[in-house]
Formats: sequence, structure tokens, C-alpha cells
Amino acid sequence: MEERRVTKLIFCLLVVLYTSITCTYASNTISANQTLRYNETIFSPQETFELGFFSPGNSTNHYVGIWYKKLSKQTVVWVANRNTPLTDATGELTLTRQGVLILRSATTGNIIWSSMNSSTTSVRNPIGKLLDTGNFIIYEEGDVINQENPIWQSFDFLQHTLLPGMKLGWNLVTGSETSYTSWKSNDDPAAGEFSMSVNTEGYPQVILRDGEKIKFRAGPWNGLRFSGDADLKPNSIYNFTFVLNQREIYYQYNLINTSVYTRLVLQPSGSIERLLWVDSMQDWTLYLAPESDHCDRYAVCKAFGSCNIDNSPVCECLKGFEPISPEQWRIADWSQGCRRRIRLDCGPGEGFNKYTNVKLPDTRASWYNQTMTLGECEKVCKSNCSCTAYTNSNSSGTGSGCLLWFSDLIDIRTFAETGDTLYIRMPPSELGKSKQ
Repeated sequence: MEERRVTKLIFCLLVVLYTSITCTYASNTISANQTLRYNETIFSPQETFELGFFSPGNSTNHYVGIWYKKLSKQTVVWVANRNTPLTDATGELTLTRQGVLILRSATTGNIIWSSMNSSTTSVRNPIGKLLDTGNFIIYEEGDVINQENPIWQSFDFLQHTLLPGMKLGWNLVTGSETSYTSWKSNDDPAAGEFSMSVNTEGYPQVILRDGEKIKFRAGPWNGLRFSGDADLKPNSIYNFTFVLNQREIYYQYNLINTSVYTRLVLQPSGSIERLLWVDSMQDWTLYLAPESDHCDRYAVCKAFGSCNIDNSPVCECLKGFEPISPEQWRIADWSQGCRRRIRLDCGPGEGFNKYTNVKLPDTRASWYNQTMTLGECEKVCKSNCSCTAYTNSNSSGTGSGCLLWFSDLIDIRTFAETGDTLYIRMPPSELGKSKQ
């Protein structure tokens, strides 16, 4: 076996030396102390993905990455040394006896990148393997269990692409987070300005940031979809789920039709795009864009305002509320938001008005309980003078769970249909006036 591998390696080196053809091992693994050099690649068992050296776009820099093998248009989904490029074609990727991937420059001998992290454990005979999911794993040879729970895997280090099976969120046992970040440009895979993550300050929600500033909020998971993503619906291509328990919090999607290529990409421009490969066009086409109109911008109408893309202007105060600055509101300046027409005094006559078909407000100042009923939720909210609104945390079926807000209600939008229901605390004189 070793002789055949050496013979293949010598043949590959001769091919590379006298031609410009990329030399590919007929293998999906890298053994301990094996080195992968420029113009050498490995591919997954069904040849779905390929790993090797590449240069993106018009760049003259070099990177180790993973891309779709069978597609005519090179599409990179993961980059090892995204922030530390090689400036020449002398890179060498080696799996050490300690189970660590090391990328070094053969010219300088300097280590450019490594997979070393705090969770790395000692191994006797490590194997690096590229799977048909696009995940590159390092595990102990012969240990089938560790292929499911490997020593190291690229799926734990998301970049600009969310592939089927990847988890966007948190491992609460280890405290580790997986979020993804845009490339700087199509020529530069370094971490860009835009990032997508699951925020857990209150009830978990997915947030897109431009630097530190919130750009878009998909909202909390309501049992069926993200509250702010009305277009996320069951389909024949992929399914999706959101897991929330004591061990993990994450969003994930998986293919229903495994012959289809689809990926969720955070573009250098900051747009989130669900892309689908179309064979007849030999290109990627846009299937879904969660951020699709002006009302998807974060907090367009500020506190207690609601954005409705079918209206002109798009902002209006929720019923029972009025603009803080009517003059600015008349000229479409909504920067100060809305306030209650009648202030709350926490009196016994206060109750809740029902607002339907809305995107649930920012949940960073919220509290939740997954087992309470809606009636119990109302009682808890009413008994706390700081509670401003409540609803079910899970709206599937007849509804379940409890979600409470304790601040101004921000980033609400109104949908024509399929929105969520929100119960907002109101003074006695305003009760029953907000049916939508």
C-alpha cells in the first residue's frame, strides 16, 4: 500500500514538473506526516468536494481551501489560512503525528496556519479525511466513533458559507460559538466587515452585523421559522431546524434531495443569499434572500413603530402609540420612534392588546420559559410592572412556551400574513383598540 502511494506521489510530481495540470491523489485522506503540496489535491469519497491550494479571483496570493469538485465554476466553501495568505506557490500542508494540520512556506519554513487549538488531544495515529459533506475531519485511525466526534473538524470554524449539516450557534458545554463572516472581497477571503451569529442575550435570535452595528435581525425562532423571515418555508430541496436545549443552541439545514447543490452565503456586500446550482446554466442562481426589502433593515421605525412595506411611507406607530416628534414623522424621519399615548402606571386595570401578523421585537432584553402556557405567560407579565409584552415562544400547533419583553419594543414589521402574534401591555382606556 505504501509503495503504491509513493509511486503515485512520484508520478504526480513528474506531472506537475512538466505540465500545468493539477495532480490529484486517488484518496480522501491524509496520513500522519504526509504532505500535500501545490498542484496536489485530495477529494471526498463521492468526489463531491476537493481540498487543495487555490488563488481566488484575480489574487496572486495562495490559500488552502475546500471547493465543489464537480462544478464547472470553482466555488470555495472554506479556507484554512483566510487571514494569512501565502505569497508564493511553495506551500506545504502536513498532518503531524500529534493530529495537527500545519501549513508552512517551503521557502521560509515559517508556519502560516495550523489547526492547533485548546481542544486538541494526543493521538497515536491521526488521519485527516475530507467528507462528502465538505467537512474535513481529523480522527484516530480505526476509531469509527471519533469520525462522528472528531479531534478537529473544519465545520467548527465557519467562514462565509453555511453548508448542509453545519451548525450556526453555540455549544453550551464547551462554550464555543460557530458564526460566519463575509470575505473582504471576491479576491480576498480574509474576514470582512459582516458577520452572522445566534445572539443569546435574551431569547436566542439570529443577527447580521456590519462591524458592531446590527444590520438585519432574522428574529427569534417561533417553532416554524425565524419570526422575521416569512419566506423560510418547507420545500422539496432542504429542511431546517433550530435546536434549543441545555447543551446546544443552533440553526441547521440539511438536504432532502442530495443531488442538489445549495449553500447559504454571506457576501462581501453584506447580503445573505441562499444559492442553488442550476446545471443548465452552469451557474449559481438566487433561491432566497432573507433580507429583501427596506423593512428588513434593523429598527427602521425605532421604538414602538412598525414597518409595512405595502404602505407609503412604510413606518407607522403601533395602535395606542404616537410619534415622539410629529414634525419629523411627517417628513419620513422616524429616528425618534413612538411613545405611548397614555403612560402606564402599573394599575390593576392594565391589560394586553393583541397585535397580529408581526415580526417579533428584538429579544435581547427578554426572558423565556419553554414549558409555560400562554395563560401562565400573561399572568407572569402582568405581575411584573417592567414587562411590556408577551407571546408564545413556540407558535407551532396550538402554541406553547412563554416569551416576555422588558424594554421598548424595537424592530417590528407587519406582514400581510403568516406573521406572529404579540400581546402588548396597555392602560385601561386603550384596551380593545388595537385589533389588526
